[in-house]
Amino acid sequence: MKVVVTALALGALALSTPVLAQGHDRHDTPAPRHEQAKPSKETKQQRHVRACKAKYRSYDVKRDAYRGQGGRWIKCRL
Repeated sequence: MKVVVTALALGALALSTPVLAQGHDRHDTPAPRHEQAKPSKETKQQRHVRACKAKYRSYDVKRDAYRGQGGRWIKCRL
């Protein structure tokens, strides 16, 4: 008898768990303005890297330099 009751209880729990796990999402409405993420400001370093990449095709971020005509690495000064 205990086995049957336990089996029924486990079965009921297994069937009801997915229903209980479903949340009530509000995907149809946009988040209120105070909850929306603000775009982050670009740092000085990020602007520098972006400018160097735009000007020099050979720019290497780790070295902060680009290849000159003689093949030497030249520090980007933008």
